[in-house]
Amino acid sequence: MNPYIVYNTAGKILRTGSCPASMLEMQAHPGEKVIEGRANDYYQKMVGDKVVDKTPEEIEADNPTPAPIPDEDKPARITNKDLAALMQRVKDLEDR
Repeated sequence: MNPYIVYNTAGKILRTGSCPASMLEMQAHPGEKVIEGRANDYYQKMVGDKVVDKTPEEIEADNPTPAPIPDEDKPARITNKDLAALMQRVKDLEDR
């Protein structure tokens, strides 16, 4: 099995994998290119037929850092038992 890289004309790595050498050309769809080799699409791109590292700016542009979620908007982890107890307390307050 030979590792391969499929990429487009802009140099974006679309997928990687491995296959027998006889099936290498079958990995690329129309408009794509394939070469034998290994790459990490998060950190690398293709320039010509060479794998090169992306700049930190390119990595950030391709994979933006998610905006922080305020604590009050984060999901809470609560058990069914705790939820039932809380709902009972609410009911008891409403019944007063």
